[in-house]
Amino acid sequence: MTARTSKALDVAKTRFADDHLADPNVVGVTKGFRTRDGVLTAEPVVIALVGKKRRAALISRSRLLPSTVEVDGSRYGVDVVETGEFHFSGGGAAVPGPITDKLRPPLQGASLGSIADGTLGTLGTLGCLVRDKTDGTLCVLSAGHVLAGSEGPPDSAIVQPAPSDGGDAGSTIARLKRFIPLVKGEPNTADAAIAELSPGIGVSSTVVRNLMAPISATHPAIGLAFLASVHGGTFLAKIDTVLSRLNVELLSPAATATATEGRRIEKVGRTSGYTSSVVLDTTARVSVDGYYFTDLIYAQRFSLAGDSGAIACEGGNGRTFTPLPSIACRLLGSAGAYYDLPLAGDNELADKARDEFFGESLVGNVVVQLVYKNLDLAVHRAETAGATPEEIAEARRYYGKYRALAESVLTDPASAVSLTQEYIDDIKAMFAGLAPDLVTAAEKQALWVLFDDVIQPAAGKNRQQLLDYMNDLAVYRRVMTNLRTVPGLDIDGTYRFSSG
Repeated sequence: MTARTSKALDVAKTRFADDHLADPNVVGVTKGFRTRDGVLTAEPVVIALVGKKRRAALISRSRLLPSTVEVDGSRYGVDVVETGEFHFSGGGAAVPGPITDKLRPPLQGASLGSIADGTLGTLGTLGCLVRDKTDGTLCVLSAGHVLAGSEGPPDSAIVQPAPSDGGDAGSTIARLKRFIPLVKGEPNTADAAIAELSPGIGVSSTVVRNLMAPISATHPAIGLAFLASVHGGTFLAKIDTVLSRLNVELLSPAATATATEGRRIEKVGRTSGYTSSVVLDTTARVSVDGYYFTDLIYAQRFSLAGDSGAIACEGGNGRTFTPLPSIACRLLGSAGAYYDLPLAGDNELADKARDEFFGESLVGNVVVQLVYKNLDLAVHRAETAGATPEEIAEARRYYGKYRALAESVLTDPASAVSLTQEYIDDIKAMFAGLAPDLVTAAEKQALWVLFDDVIQPAAGKNRQQLLDYMNDLAVYRRVMTNLRTVPGLDIDGTYRFSSG
C-alpha cells in the first residue's frame, strides 16, 4: 500500500464512518486489503466491520452499504467483514488479580482507582508517571474511565490500590487533574486521564515487581490499553496521541515509538500481570455504546478486566499471553457420545493442548476462541445428529492411531515428532468425513482452504517449529480472513473497557 493510497483510504474511512457508523450493525471501520474467497488480495480497501453479515437481497436499500467510496476522483472498494459486537463493561470488580498490593511509592502496573464514581469506585492500572507541561507537576497517567469514572469532578481522590482491592480515602496518592472527554457522534482517539501526585507520596519509575524494564529510549512506550475482551483482545490508544491530548510528557526523553504491524509489545497490568503480544492493526476503529474510536492499536490476548490504563512498550517475546478463559468440557462429552469414544476422560489432555500448545500462538488462540464462541452450536449439532457405523469405525481408528502420539508430543515441549505427510493426509480424510449435520458446506469449504493454505505448508515441522509457524503474522491473517467468510461463525470476542 503506497503512502498516497493509505492517505486516501484514511479519508475514505472517515467518510464511510460519518455515513454508516450510526447503523447499529456497523461496529467499526478500518483500512486494509480485500479478502476474496478466503484469500487476502493486494487490493487496498476500506474494511467495514459488521455485527452480522447478510446477503444484499435481505437488506433494505436504505441500509445497504456502498461497494465503493470516492476520494478526489478515485474510487476505493469496501470489503464487509463480520466481527460480532463490541460493548463497554457494565462496571463492577474484575476477578482477583496478581498485583493488588499497596505500594509506596506507587509503581507502574499497580492497582489503582477513583473513589468518586459509585459504591465500588473504579478499577484499573497505574500506567506510568508523566510531567504536566503546563506547570511541571508530576502526575499519574491511566485510562480516563479509571481516573475520571463517569467524568468525575476535578480533584477527586485517586487511591492505590483501587477501592475493590482494599483502597480507601487513607490510600489516596493523587487527585484527578484532567481527562480526555469522550464525545458521542464524533471520532474519539483515546481514553486517558492524569491525576496530580499528592505531596510526600514518593516517586519511582520502576515497574512493579520488576516485571519489565522502565520506560526509556531503549524501551519506548507505544500505547495505553483501555478496551479488552474476555479473550484478552485489546485496543490501545497510541501513546503520542495520549501525551499530546493531555499536554504531558514522559519522564524519560525520546521514550515513545510508533506502532507498526508485527511489532512485539509488552505490558504489566493489575489483573494479568506481565504479558507480551504482537501488534496486529494500527488503524482500527470500534463502536461501543454510541461512542466510536478511531486510529487504535489492536493486539491479541494482551489485557483483561482491571488492566485498563496499562502502558504497552516495545519488547517481549510476543507470546506471553493473558490466561485463556475457562472452556466447558461439554464438547468432549458430546463428541464422545456421537462417535462412541471415551473423550470425556481426555479432559486433562485437552486442557494441556489448549494451555500449553494452542494458547502459545496467534493462530492457536484463534482456534481456542473459535471453540469458546461457538461451543453451544457445536454441542447442539453433536447432540441432535447421529453418526453412521462407518463414521464411528473411522473415528475409532484415528483415535487409536493418534491418542497416545498426541499425549507424548503434548507432554514433551522438546518433542522432535514432526507433522508428516501421512498425518496430513489423515487430517484431509477427517475433514472429508465430517457429516453435513456437524459441518455446513460453507464451513467445510473454509476447512479445505485452510488445509491448502495453512496445514499442507506445515509439513515436516516439529512442535516448536509449528508454534513458530503459527505465530507468523502472515499465517494468522490467512486464517482470520478465511474464517470471516463463513456465515454465522462467531469469531471475535466482546470488547469492553478493561477496568471490569
